Parts: sequence; C-alpha cells; structure tokens
Amino acid sequence: MWNVDRSLRAVTDVLATTPHVMFCVKDAEGRYLAANRAFAERAGVAGPGDVIGHTAHDLFPAELADRYVAQDREVLTSGHSLTNELEFITRPDGTIGWYLTSKSRLVGDDGEPDGIVSVSVDLRTPADAAAPHEGLSRAVEYARRHLDASTTVGDLAAAAEMTVTQLERSMSRVLGLSPKQLVLRLRLEQALAELDATDDPIADIAHRCGYYDQSAFNRHFQRVVGMSPGAYRRR
Repeated sequence: MWNVDRSLRAVTDVLATTPHVMFCVKDAEGRYLAANRAFAERAGVAGPGDVIGHTAHDLFPAELADRYVAQDREVLTSGHSLTNELEFITRPDGTIGWYLTSKSRLVGDDGEPDGIVSVSVDLRTPADAAAPHEGLSRAVEYARRHLDASTTVGDLAAAAEMTVTQLERSMSRVLGLSPKQLVLRLRLEQALAELDATDDPIADIAHRCGYYDQSAFNRHFQRVVGMSPGAYRRR
C-alpha cells in the first residue's frame, strides 16, 4: 500500500475545499486513498471519507468507470502523464459538465508505479464568457457557425484578427481551453443536443457536426462521453 507523504498531504490539504477542482489519489489497484470535497460531491457521497477504499466502479456508472480505469492503466503502464484531457461529465444535479483532467503516476522507493494522482478542473465558464473579449467572441462565433471538419485553428485566429499563438494564449487564459478543444466541445455539444432532440440517423448527426464519418464520430464520442452515441440516446 502506498503511503501519502508529507508533500502530497500538503497538496491534499490545499485542495480539500477548493471549489470546481476534483482531486483524488488511487493505489495501483484503483482504490481511492485520498479525495477532496468536490470529488465526493461528484461521486454523489456525503464526504471524502466515503470515497476512501472504494474503486471507480463502486462510485460511478459503468461506462464512466471503464474509461477512468483505462486512463489509469495507460498512465501506470506507460509512465506518460495525461494532461488537460477534455472530458464530458454529468454533474450530480444532472447538468452537463466539461472538465480538463490531468493524471500522473506515483512511483515508490523501489521504482515501481504505486498509484495515480488525478486533478480535474470543472470548466463552469461557458464558451459565451468570451463575449467581453471582442476577438475571442468572433473566434467562438466562427467556430459555432462552422462545425464542419475543415475548420482550422488558423480560421479561428483569422476571425479573431490574431495570430495563432495569440489566440491560443488568450483562449487558454479566458476559457481554459485550446482552440482545438473549443471546436471539440462545440461539436459534441451540438451532437448531444441533436441526439436528445431528434430521431435523425447518427450518421447524419455526425456529418452535420463536422465528423468525416460515423466511425470517427463514434470513436470520439466514446472517448470523451464514455459511451457510444447510441447508448447515450437510449439512456
């Protein structure tokens, strides 16, 4: 069993009540060793103590838990951190949430991977928050009106009258997203809305939302949402 050292205890204390930031530590078998209040709320339990000792499959729907376990396994085996992965999550109140998740593995004194530390930031600021920033507002509106697959970061930068570098820095600072992540978010939000509101074939929805084919849409949707488009519609 991995023991939380002083430095990680300090991080845990800092993040204990930080709003909109989910923090947890797991051992190599996927059991939670530490969590903060935001994580407990996301898991639907009374407090962090109710998370300890459980696994993702004890706390989350199977589709989401499967994705979390797969992410953990990749980080543990490869040694490569997961950085700012855009994820779709349904919050406890039923609203749609978007998170940026980062994960890194913990290594014991023997050099073997002992666990995972994970931080997810709730992107509660909507894309429309760019409105006071004229250039960003134009970029967001351009992305919203051009969900087709040919839209590039250069197109968004041109709409914002910025260089690509300026756009990336500004969007990251204001929205917490890269231009590519913004396009992904808008495409998936449109797809989610159409899956909820229409009976149109999934292939047609995929095409309208900028995917080359249904297979690409299915893979992308599965990775971010945690279930297939068909399963999302059936739920």
